[in-house]
Amino acid sequence: MNDMHIKSIFILFTFFCLTSLGAQSSPDIVKQLEQSFLQKTHAPIRNQLSDGFSIAGNTQAGAIKHLDYILHSYPVVKIAYLSTVEIENQQKISVQMTKTDHTLVQTAIYTDSSGKILYVDLFDQLYGMDRYQKSRLRAKIPFENHNGSIILSVKINSFARPLRLLFDTGADGMAVSQVLAGEMGLKVTRENNASVVGGNMTIKVSDHNTIMLDTLVLQGQGIAIFPENQGTDGIIGNSLLKRFITQVDYDTQMLSLYDFGDYQYENKGFSVPIKMPAGLLITPGNLSIIEGKAYDGQFVFDTGAAYSVICFRPFVRTNKLLVSGFKPEYQSTTASMGMVSPTFTGKSYAFGFSNLDPIPRLPVTLMAGSASNENWQPEFDGSVGVRLISRYNFTVNLQRNEIFFSPNQYHDTPQDFVLGDYLLGWEHGGQLCILHKIGAVPTDEVLKEGTVVRSINGIKNEQLKGEPGHIESLQRQAKGSTISLQIMQEDQSLNFEITL
Repeated sequence: MNDMHIKSIFILFTFFCLTSLGAQSSPDIVKQLEQSFLQKTHAPIRNQLSDGFSIAGNTQAGAIKHLDYILHSYPVVKIAYLSTVEIENQQKISVQMTKTDHTLVQTAIYTDSSGKILYVDLFDQLYGMDRYQKSRLRAKIPFENHNGSIILSVKINSFARPLRLLFDTGADGMAVSQVLAGEMGLKVTRENNASVVGGNMTIKVSDHNTIMLDTLVLQGQGIAIFPENQGTDGIIGNSLLKRFITQVDYDTQMLSLYDFGDYQYENKGFSVPIKMPAGLLITPGNLSIIEGKAYDGQFVFDTGAAYSVICFRPFVRTNKLLVSGFKPEYQSTTASMGMVSPTFTGKSYAFGFSNLDPIPRLPVTLMAGSASNENWQPEFDGSVGVRLISRYNFTVNLQRNEIFFSPNQYHDTPQDFVLGDYLLGWEHGGQLCILHKIGAVPTDEVLKEGTVVRSINGIKNEQLKGEPGHIESLQRQAKGSTISLQIMQEDQSLNFEITL
């Protein structure tokens, strides 16, 4: 069995459950917030936080972590209530804070329709999010599109060579290999416990680095150091999303970064709500293995994952997905920094995340049990990867806690499919290609990853793409029969047969 993918890095924090009690009056909320500053703990204000309470896009445990840091470090000695104004389904509570040096700061607390706190302007601003400024374009960065994966050219410190880093929203930071870190002269400043798919490991971290993306310079960045990376020089995680409204356009292969503020979406589309409880983007999803039986879950929005959807072991085990009528098309493994887990992949009846229309027959990967993952307890049920994500141009907007999707030119392309020992699919340029071989790959392998397939059994690429029924007919052929592929290799047209 071969490793299907290198997966993303998940930095986990303990989930904190917010208690929901009766809402207080505006002056009472202000008094409780003042007590939280004086006591340097969120306990007095805890019951007045909405389920959607956020600080600079961080929600749930992530928001609480940031709140406690503010309460401990920001020197407030008094908060005076000024006024309350109704704004649509929210209330704006204006307050004046007195700091220890007697300076005054005016800000506003926003509450939901039930009177619970959604966000506080000052808290957002302390983490770089200003909802009221003009949203300026800060950088337009061309990217390389590898079957949906987004690869950026990045310079780090004074290292001369531009690095090819995978843009990975399923990672809470940047990472490079140990060998590359040595070449770059990165200094290890600390160690962290990291959760990877299937388990946990200790990683080394280098702090205080300078990152250059096009004309944008980011200073004081931490970089994790892992034993190895595959395919690229490393990853650049969702730290970009925490500082900018981030737009990805697959049609133009351009990543654009905007300041938080009065940003307006450019095209027609729809928004999906997200949460960020522990540095990762989480969106609700709904999976049907067979018709009439759906399972709700929380899925990581993960541009670092090379599949369509994966369900992690606890979710698979709890819902008995492997024995719920699921028909796997092949078995493989998923690997994350040396942690390997067995997987089974096949067609779902349908999958949709949040308010997207369910996508029929979407490939889904189910994680089976192993010695390394049986005790793994992530705070989410799986992840949505780039073979699904890349069917949309998207904008991640943590100011609104949402992702805005707009179907792109690739949207209606048929799903990936299996023939014999090979997984095939269309790249964004419209060419059908070999995505990878299932099982052990011989050293003299002809059908390598990326090989362009011009026709199958004489049915040309355009026909296969426009009439997916041809694919189903090919897959229904008897086991042991042969299928002829016309492929392009080194600018030569070759014929190759595979056995089902």
